[in-house]
Amino acid sequence: MRALRPGRFAQSCRDGWMHARDALAPFADKAEADFDAQLDDGIARLLPVLGPVLGLFVVLFGMWDAWIDADRAATTLRVRVALVLLGAPAYAHGRLRWSVPVRCVAVYATHAGAMAVSAALLRDGLLLALPALTGALFVLALVEPRPRRWLATALSSLLLFIGLAGLALSGPALLDSVLLYALSIPLAGGVALVTLALRRRAFAAEQALLDATRHDNLTRALSRGYVTELALHDVALARRHGRRLAVAMLDIDHFKRVNDTHGHAAGDLVLRAVVDTSRRCLRATDYLGRVGGEEFVCVMPEASAADALACAERIRGAVAALHVPTAAGTLRVTVSLGVAVLDREDGTWEALLRQADAALYRAKNAGRDRIVLAAP
Repeated sequence: MRALRPGRFAQSCRDGWMHARDALAPFADKAEADFDAQLDDGIARLLPVLGPVLGLFVVLFGMWDAWIDADRAATTLRVRVALVLLGAPAYAHGRLRWSVPVRCVAVYATHAGAMAVSAALLRDGLLLALPALTGALFVLALVEPRPRRWLATALSSLLLFIGLAGLALSGPALLDSVLLYALSIPLAGGVALVTLALRRRAFAAEQALLDATRHDNLTRALSRGYVTELALHDVALARRHGRRLAVAMLDIDHFKRVNDTHGHAAGDLVLRAVVDTSRRCLRATDYLGRVGGEEFVCVMPEASAADALACAERIRGAVAALHVPTAAGTLRVTVSLGVAVLDREDGTWEALLRQADAALYRAKNAGRDRIVLAAP
């Protein structure tokens, strides 16, 4: 087996460091907050299950106390039960309304503290219980891998262990136990970082898949399924609270001619340009989805007929002024739009689409490059 050259070893270290740094790099903008929220939600769902299991384990571990020091086993059992009960309210999100980090600290501090205090009451208990006490740090690293939160949660047990070791141990035993516990901190921290990197990778893959299902891969408009999901929710809200809502069906005029004459590559450029231009004409609350080859739907919550017509006219005018550079030369296109307003009494998303679609076809039959409002 050939020895690894120093230069290659250094390069491997640099590559490993770069890979780790990339794996742990924060996500951009809202994605980082979504990632934190996902981790918190996972811990919140885990605590009601894991908490009682840990509590039962801590109490049943009292049998180990009886084996080590039968005379003090009854005392240590009371300590274990008392501290587990003290942390039990943090298992679930109840009346205390504690945040997830506070609940995590409360469960870990009381349960790990129960093990440490009980061990300190036994002869040589801290030395014998050291594997279990340090092992709890690794369990914590799997549950809460974010370094700051992990360290903040583990800090309570670290300080408690140092204090108990100072009271119960002396000489080499004190030094060895504190050093071993301190050494487990960076090791468990490494496990936390690896766990965090794996969870970040899984979250990134999940977000990429979610983005692929929610957006049209060519134009980046919302997919038909996702725009329908959002629209059904907004229509239900509008009907429940008596709010306004309008939609506009948009179709690129003579788009088939663009594909047949200039090729599909030029057609793709036209589609992207029309979507980008249309999106810039929308309000912050509006959204645009692709429902067919060259057909799109714009959903406008809190929009009256006048608001919807004004938005449709902005889109129509902006697209008409558009010059799309392609390999076949600069192309110009127009769009036709059909606008419909939600009937607050018995309107549905399907009925709204049918009305807008019918208005769109009237616009195309009337000469294209125009807007038609559906009859109420």
